[in-house]
Amino acid sequence: MQESEIQNALKLTQTMATKAIKISLIACVIIVIFASLSLWVLFNQITATANLVKMQKEYEVRLEKLEKNLK
Repeated sequence: MQESEIQNALKLTQTMATKAIKISLIACVIIVIFASLSLWVLFNQITATANLVKMQKEYEVRLEKLEKNLK
């Protein structure tokens, strides 16, 4: 009877270990997804900021031209 109890305990620990591995793999996949979304948002923010700076410089050049034309 002791061997069967040991085998049952081993099977139980093996099933628990496989469930733990599956949970950790799912957690890793979720982390990778959130990390990629975070990087995508960061890239979009950098691009938007760069476009705003570019537009601001263009407006400054236009304003300087207008001021020169008025004088």
